[in-house]
Amino acid sequence: MKEQYIKQVEKELSLTRKAKKEVVRDLNEVFASALEHGETEQQVIERLGTPKEFAENTAEQLGIDSAAPQKRKGIISSVAALVVAVVAFVIYATTQSGKVPDGAIGQADAMTNIQVEGAFGFDASQIILAVGVIAVTIAIIQIIRTVRKNRR
Repeated sequence: MKEQYIKQVEKELSLTRKAKKEVVRDLNEVFASALEHGETEQQVIERLGTPKEFAENTAEQLGIDSAAPQKRKGIISSVAALVVAVVAFVIYATTQSGKVPDGAIGQADAMTNIQVEGAFGFDASQIILAVGVIAVTIAIIQIIRTVRKNRR
């Protein structure tokens, strides 16, 4: 029970490896001391609170904003989604700007009797456009989530 609690606390902590090791060492000392004084592991856990509560209290005592890594992840994922969207839209716009009319071959300005079919059977630029739209949607959702979390 103690080991599970400590592992969960370790996962919840947003600290450096060195700081996490110190907290784990201190937790082991707390459990050892409590057991020497007749407390059970369950009683110690109840006194310390849930692993998340303990991690938040520890971060607060150390003067660390435990929400900062989550905010950073939200911002990074928003920027990454926006970059993907921009790249997709640039590729789509580039492919559409020099688009030859349907049925024209070799920039011919009149219809020919030769028919050329692509290997895919569909227009890949539409997929790129869809990827761009999806990326923008994801970016907007991430930005909204990040703004809402920052308001709390």
